[in-house]
Amino acid sequence: MDQETREQHARTPGRTGKRAPYANGAKKRAELVEAAFQVFAEKGYLGLSIRQIAEAVGTSHTALLHHFGSKEALLEAVLVLREEREGPWRKELISEKGLLETVPAVMRHNAGIRGVIHLDATLRAEAISPDHPAHDFLLRRNKDFVDSVHSELERELAAGRLREGFAPLVLARQITALVDGIQLAWLYDESVDMAEHLQAYMDLVKKN
Repeated sequence: MDQETREQHARTPGRTGKRAPYANGAKKRAELVEAAFQVFAEKGYLGLSIRQIAEAVGTSHTALLHHFGSKEALLEAVLVLREEREGPWRKELISEKGLLETVPAVMRHNAGIRGVIHLDATLRAEAISPDHPAHDFLLRRNKDFVDSVHSELERELAAGRLREGFAPLVLARQITALVDGIQLAWLYDESVDMAEHLQAYMDLVKKN
């Protein structure tokens, strides 16, 4: 083997042994995000130090900082995970059935993911303060939520499925507020049937 061949061989991807550590690092990072997701859902965010979070997820604070750099970056990773996990199937359902049929189904689904709903409610309360690291993220998400519901209501109106006389933007804010409120009521009392309440509201605004 000549010198040039040896050099090309040395540069060939996958022969250095570095891919396995990278894959292991990504796997460990994903496991830590999943564990932190549960911790934030149960205990909130503001009252926990990076050391307390590390202890709760079963690692050291130095390892947690190695993977994320800061407590704020860990929270961002958790919020991204929440969106990646719950967003796509909702969009697909709305595309297939329309908003008025989808909202009660989403609430039925949410009753099976208490940890996610708990995290959402906890962060919404904590992040009201503008200096909370999730404040801007949740502000944008709230706006996106209202905007998306508004857009879907316009589609329902155009399709003749929405009763006339309702302003879609006002209705969008009512629906999003009802979703947030009924989820909070359910967290206090799981006998509350979230899907039933949202179905009753959808029936009020549907065109018969």
